[in-house]
Amino acid sequence: MYRIVWTTRALKQLQDILYFVTNLHQSTSFANKLLEEIKITEQYIITQNISFVKVEDTSQDIHKAVVLKNYSMFYSVSSDDHIINIVCFWDNRQDPKELKKAL
Repeated sequence: MYRIVWTTRALKQLQDILYFVTNLHQSTSFANKLLEEIKITEQYIITQNISFVKVEDTSQDIHKAVVLKNYSMFYSVSSDDHIINIVCFWDNRQDPKELKKAL
């Protein structure tokens, strides 16, 4: 069975987004909803990891999973040790050129 491992960078990106949405909405309810959707998406990635869209023009074999409509998780799969690395957590409203740099 595969397991999920978040990179330090992806965790920092998630933390920044959670901080932003908590302060924007002056409530933790949306942040909690986002975290719940991340858990659901992680479970789906574990069971169906190759069913997500493969990202073109990257040096690694990276896939994209949309979490809600404004957020995406980018991950790579290591079949040898059954690890799914979350390499980036992204707010889809940001500049796509910056995403290429993050991947």
